[in-house]
Amino acid sequence: MLPIVSHPSVVSFGLSALGKVFSRPQLRHFANYITGLMVCQNRTVEGINNSFPAHLDQSALNHFLTDSTWSDDELDKARYGFVNARLKELNFEGGVLIVDDTIAHKTGKSMEGVGIHFDTSEGRYTLGHQLVTTHYARGWVSVPLDFEVYIKRDKMEEGFKTKLELARELIQKAVDRNVPFSSVVFDAWYFNHDMTSFIEALGKDWVASCKGNRHILVGRRKVRLSEWAAGLRRELLRPMKFKRADGSTKVYYVYEKVVTFAKHHQKVKVFVTYEDLGGEPSFFCTNRLDWGKSEALRRYAKRWEIDAFYRDAKQNLGLEEYELRKLRGVRRHLTMVFIAHALLELGLKREATLGKLAACLETIGAKCRRAGAEVLQSLIQTVLKLGEKVRNAKQILGMLLSSRAQLRKIMRGGAATLLTALRA
Repeated sequence: MLPIVSHPSVVSFGLSALGKVFSRPQLRHFANYITGLMVCQNRTVEGINNSFPAHLDQSALNHFLTDSTWSDDELDKARYGFVNARLKELNFEGGVLIVDDTIAHKTGKSMEGVGIHFDTSEGRYTLGHQLVTTHYARGWVSVPLDFEVYIKRDKMEEGFKTKLELARELIQKAVDRNVPFSSVVFDAWYFNHDMTSFIEALGKDWVASCKGNRHILVGRRKVRLSEWAAGLRRELLRPMKFKRADGSTKVYYVYEKVVTFAKHHQKVKVFVTYEDLGGEPSFFCTNRLDWGKSEALRRYAKRWEIDAFYRDAKQNLGLEEYELRKLRGVRRHLTMVFIAHALLELGLKREATLGKLAACLETIGAKCRRAGAEVLQSLIQTVLKLGEKVRNAKQILGMLLSSRAQLRKIMRGGAATLLTALRA
């Protein structure tokens, strides 16, 4: 990795909103770490630390993550404040809050909080930290909000919480932090009466996928959703077009009906959907009995945004690349990943003017590459300026490897400063 001599503009923009949390030395570590997550190939503490000129021992950056005295709560408030302020500038209200979980795969069993969890994407049990997360989506904006690390009961001496409890806490936190969402979206694993009644008590709507083994009341009989759907006449199904991310269109066939769940005697609107009329149906439901298939299913379709975030954060922002043993450091690393993604998604004011077109054309990976191009451009400009004063490549390299403060001094200084640098 070439030396990083300046931070990309999106990180500098973020410092104005988040920098008050840190002292000056801490702010340097913060900016370096966020930049490293965006542009470094090796996104471990050591890899990021080694990418900056005249870096200190990596223990300093490790200390920043695991033991430094900056306030996690203050950074949390500043992060939510930044997201809300940008959403307000973009006039975004009434989005959806998505709830889901993922696994940050690890190999070290000595890491605090790791456990064996079932990975649905791989269909097997794996070692890692399991994260319950929330995500905001509306229009072209898709930004991660928050997370909690789920730790199994046998790893917790006290204070154990289930994934459902963590999810409810994160939803409540989004309400308390005034995130502008009107409905909550989640998959079948999180769908139960405790969750839906909790969301409704907050004055929010919900849309969820549902398993076919749920029982509904048909007259006085309890019938499985799958059995009830099997008896539907095919002429009752109505086509619905969905536009995919790649621009293609997919047609689904949908039947909608207000039903009562047997266990809780709760009325919901159920949508029976077929991707292929010869295949098995999928089931979705909502508390909004007045919503048609378009209103409900297009909201649920936003759920793929959180899967895209997991993929992007793991591939481009080092979500799984930490090598920190303390859980406090792990949480801080994950917070930095969420901040890096939010800056790339909402960062510079000039991006707001580009609007939907820019968002559609640029993935998070492309935005990371753009940040990397800025870093490279700064390095090239620095080399060209030094080359005006020094023709020896070895001496220029030595200057680049000096501290950033010393490098700025060399760039501004005259002959005396340059002579001093060459002798050093």
